Amino acid sequence: MGKRKLKNKVKNLISSFIITIFLLVSAYFGVDYFQEDLVSKNKDISKNETQEVTAQIDYTNSINLQNDKLNIIYFYVGQADSTFVKLNNSTMLIDAGNNEDGKMIVNFLNQNNISKIDYLVATHADEDHIGGIDDILNSVKVNQLLIPTVGSSGSDYKKAVEAAQNNNVEIKNPVRGDKFNLDSANIEIMSALEGQDVSDNDSSIVMQMNYNTTKYLFMGDAEKEVENSRQWQEVDVLKVGHHGSNSSSSEKFLEQINPKYSIIEVGKNNSYNLPNSKALTRLKNINTKILRTDMANGEEAGSFWLTSNGVEIDIKAVNINLDGNQ
Repeated sequence: MGKRKLKNKVKNLISSFIITIFLLVSAYFGVDYFQEDLVSKNKDISKNETQEVTAQIDYTNSINLQNDKLNIIYFYVGQADSTFVKLNNSTMLIDAGNNEDGKMIVNFLNQNNISKIDYLVATHADEDHIGGIDDILNSVKVNQLLIPTVGSSGSDYKKAVEAAQNNNVEIKNPVRGDKFNLDSANIEIMSALEGQDVSDNDSSIVMQMNYNTTKYLFMGDAEKEVENSRQWQEVDVLKVGHHGSNSSSSEKFLEQINPKYSIIEVGKNNSYNLPNSKALTRLKNINTKILRTDMANGEEAGSFWLTSNGVEIDIKAVNINLDGNQ
């Protein structure tokens, strides 16, 4: 009887030990799974919040270009890029959208009595940046066309160069370190990579413009290779690279430039799902004010009109839609 009781006691102890181990293992993995699920849910929540993030700014139906201030208009041209800069009587147009957008941009210039472009910049050979360049060259007096050497075999590139030649426009292939002035604003070429192995995007003419104490960076479609190629200064306003793609706006780069405003030129409901949620998260993490042309007025697409006296910056969403594909 004593031996049987001892044997049963041992069995009970073993059973209790096994049950305890099972419960501990289950509890451990259960918590782990729960935590993983919670993190996953938080990532989804963060993603959804980030997709909606855009700074709230004033809205206007029209613009009145101010001669005594710097004016920059980040146009809505659908899934494409175009930015107009005016300071006193000096003007610059950076990119001209897709082929269908060129005439829309020309109409805007005519309506605002802009008869001359001092610097027409084709940042790179992709059609959504260079497509409307020939329309500008054939319709408006242009003093100089800045264009990279990469992508010269493309049809849109050839059309742009041919239009420049037909209109006796000087063509310049800028290199890093080149400088020029737009009235009292100073502009420096920060990157313009060349070579057979350089992609169209990374050949983008990247420019920084300094006006008094304010600084503006125009990235074209430059990606992380360009961002990692140099040290950058802090700026006030960033034209975000490559429409907010994940291949641009790296964490280190954003921490260096630390912009107050980040403007994304991107098409509404575009097929690329841009801007990318990861890129938006990186922008959000540096506490920059994010402005998207696809939802300039909260939900509706539009442009952004920036004015500055060289110290203070004011940005308004404006009802200008130059998307020729609509």
